[in-house]
Amino acid sequence: MPFLSPSAARVPPLSFLLADQTEPPRHIARHLGVSLRTLQRYAASGNAPRAVYLALWFESSWGLGTLHAQAVNEAQHARCWVASLERECERLRGVIRAYEQAQAQPAANAPAYHSI
Repeated sequence: MPFLSPSAARVPPLSFLLADQTEPPRHIARHLGVSLRTLQRYAASGNAPRAVYLALWFESSWGLGTLHAQAVNEAQHARCWVASLERECERLRGVIRAYEQAQAQPAANAPAYHSI
């Protein structure tokens, strides 16, 4: 499975990530394991450690959208795989039916093999 986290070049600016959060800054700081003052400093400077960017990204609409898209893609893949297995089972049922029909009409030399 590919990495879901964005590269450093594709992560939105910190101000966008913070504006996208629905929780108050105090809860965000607690979630990140930093003080409220540290979070305010990050916001004022517009820069934070990569771990903070990634944590905020996964909690943002961008991260949730990526996770949901991945889930939909995996579900579609699984559905197609199941459909292919069902087609294979139906094909094998046809092979079994053909063998059963062939067994109903034995070969001319069948008594030589079943006389034991």
